[in-house]
Amino acid sequence: MSTQDARKNVILITFDDAVAFWKYKAAFGEALQTPNLDRICAESTAFQAAYCQAPVCSPSRASFMSGQSPHQSGVTGPYKNYFEKIPAEAMWPYKLKQAGYFCSSGGKVMQGYDALPDEIHQTLFSDNPKKFRGDWQIPEAISIEFGGLRGGKAAKDEKDDPRFYDHQAANSARSFFKNYKEDAPFYREIGFYGPHGPWITPRRFKEMYEEKNFRKPKAWQGGFDESAFMELHNSQNLNADKFKQWRKSVRNYFSALSHTDYHLGRIWDALKASRFADNTLVIIASDHGLHLGERNRFRKHTLWEQVANVPLIIHDPEQPVAQVVSDPVALLDIGPTVMDYANLPPLDGSVGRSLRPQMDWARAPDRAVPTFLHQSAAVRKGKYRFIRHSDGSTQLFDLSKDWWQTRDLGPDHPAYAQMQAAHAACCLEYGFDVTAPLPETGEPQNTDDD
Repeated sequence: MSTQDARKNVILITFDDAVAFWKYKAAFGEALQTPNLDRICAESTAFQAAYCQAPVCSPSRASFMSGQSPHQSGVTGPYKNYFEKIPAEAMWPYKLKQAGYFCSSGGKVMQGYDALPDEIHQTLFSDNPKKFRGDWQIPEAISIEFGGLRGGKAAKDEKDDPRFYDHQAANSARSFFKNYKEDAPFYREIGFYGPHGPWITPRRFKEMYEEKNFRKPKAWQGGFDESAFMELHNSQNLNADKFKQWRKSVRNYFSALSHTDYHLGRIWDALKASRFADNTLVIIASDHGLHLGERNRFRKHTLWEQVANVPLIIHDPEQPVAQVVSDPVALLDIGPTVMDYANLPPLDGSVGRSLRPQMDWARAPDRAVPTFLHQSAAVRKGKYRFIRHSDGSTQLFDLSKDWWQTRDLGPDHPAYAQMQAAHAACCLEYGFDVTAPLPETGEPQNTDDD
């Protein structure tokens, strides 16, 4: 076998709007059920302080699929076709294809639930585009509503499972493992719809959770130090004091995450039963998280921890042991990590780092990792989260004592000056000068359309 043929296959699995699930296992009284993520973590490295570089789908995906930060690429907010700003040749899967990998698409990974435009697809992938039907197409006649934000729709009969996007994406991946016969190593994308809203699932996943068991964390009782800037640009969209509405909404989100976890398990079982079980690197991530009622929000588009912190799991079959990395890392580290495993040169201009050393127990506790939204930015460093909005207002939180970020420590805190300097330096490293004049267009109103 040649050196090239001995390289590991690579699978990238992405969730959409998935919270850092390990923080929510018992957060709301009713246990979040993710048995397949749990068993995968039992033989993988879980990066529990991983951060997206943008808290909205398209700029986040543009970042981690190119290795460029939002301010390097210019994709800093929702963008329907970011390939107008980033050529397909700049995406790291293109580097794999050029190096002899068979590259295969499957679902929403780079952008959108539909297949990419033909020219872009042909540049990046070796097989044909794939199209899956969306959950939003499930007819009213075969569904019921459980209530909560956006209705809590569910398909009544198990025979309708194949109508779901994630069912189709999983079937496509399982078929690929069964039918791929080439000698070349492969790169396979698997992009899930879930747990993106409106959180439609088969009925049994709604019924998996006892609505009456959900309760709000005690930390919420004293309220939250708000940001006037965020109130203007990312308004509240759920009154968490309406307890029944809130717990129905959280039940719907949990059920959607459990549904996608179920299909992850189907993919995992098929992979581990295939001839690729022992030579395939698997990376699991989400583009960003979601507020689940705290701050009266059930949405993304903010720079607080619950949206910026995301699941990131890497499984190397040569290291099938459970490991937790609590040092901050970035989603745009995915590309450099894949390049490292594929024995390819580092990505040009990427500020990301290979996570392979941390797979081998190395530490990087002092690293600062940013999240950007237009001209606002937040940085996680050590135990602190520092947020600077584009109007110059700031917030500082100690995540070790206040993970829900209820109390802004303010500019008089001893750590403020150091974190302010670290924030500015980190942003500059990632292509954003916080001291530069802001564009006169101002900050766009954020929506949840992406």
